[in-house]
Formats: sequence, C-alpha cells, structure tokens
Amino acid sequence: MKTNDEIMNVLEQLKKENNLSISEIARRVGMAKSAVSKYFNRTRKFPLNRIEDFARAMNVSPEYILGYDKGYIYSKEVANIPVIQSLSTESTIVAEPNAETYYPTASFGLPAGELFYFKMTDISMEPAIPEHATVLLKVQNDVSDEQIAAVTLDDDPTLLLKKVKKQDDFILLLAENPDYAPIIVTQKNSIKIIGKAIRVSYDL
Repeated sequence: MKTNDEIMNVLEQLKKENNLSISEIARRVGMAKSAVSKYFNRTRKFPLNRIEDFARAMNVSPEYILGYDKGYIYSKEVANIPVIQSLSTESTIVAEPNAETYYPTASFGLPAGELFYFKMTDISMEPAIPEHATVLLKVQNDVSDEQIAAVTLDDDPTLLLKKVKKQDDFILLLAENPDYAPIIVTQKNSIKIIGKAIRVSYDL
C-alpha cells in the first residue's frame, strides 16, 4: 500500500485534474475545510477510514488512490443533492434549502429515487449519528420498524431525524442518545415520514 505522502500525491493530482478547491472537496466528503486542508498540507495524516468518501469526491475508486488499480475510474457524473432542514408547502420535499443548498455527490453507488441531505444540529442521535454529521436520505413516505427516518410533526415543517418504532395505537420516535426522551405520537398528532436514512458522513 502507498505511504501517506504517496496517497496525498495522488489526491493532489486528482484535485488538479478535477479542478476542485479544498472547500469543494470538504463539501463532497462532509468534513470541515480546515481538516481537509491539513491533509493536503501534510500537517495531519490522511484518515484511511475515509478513503471511500474521498474516492467518490474525486470520481475514482479507493483502489486507484491506494495504488491497487491503475485504471478503474468511476463515473464522472455528479448529482447535486439538496441539503434540506425543513419542508415547503409548495414542494414534496423542500422549501428553501439551507445555506449549503446543494451537496455535489458522485453518482456511483447512489440508490435510485429522489435523495436529499440532512445536517444534524444536535446530539440526539449520537453515537450512531454525531452532531454536525451529514445524513443522506431517500424520499419515501414509510419505513420499516426501527429504521431511522426524517419526519415532521403536526404543523411544524422542521425535519426531525429519529428511529421509528411502531406500536398498535401509537408510534415512538426514538433518539439514540439515552438523555433524550422518546416522542410519543398518537392519533391526536399528525406525523409525516419524509425519507429513510441510508448513509452518514462526518468529520473525525
């Protein structure tokens, strides 16, 4: 396997070939710009557990970066997936995307269907989904029992990310963090399932 310097040499070349800025790479891999900058400045060792994220951002395979495969390149197609925090009354999903607006993502490996990203703003789903993590969701109006979903409650358009536990007469919306109490949804409440969580990216 390549050394850290050799890996970064490959990433530097791919950054140049794809005309990518540090900010754009950071957005694509779901990490802080300062952290990505340190990898390229060689002041912090590249995290091998994030190799797949960087490979997708650069439109290549992880093996290409690591030196196991000299020729296999992923599709150059990039999907601009919206970052959504709340619903719109005018759209099936969004109203106004948040300040980040869109998160460019390599099309390779994406599931079929309408997709969006959600940015965690609290620690309710830790340790599974840390605060500030970026979660990829597939739009659908139902999920299986104990799957994590983005939902809205009553007239509040704000999305909540919770594990859905279905009971006979009510639904429990569960946090992974035990410090957060379950939300009990009865027939008196209006709940709408917006999408199912399928992938999480976060800064180490």
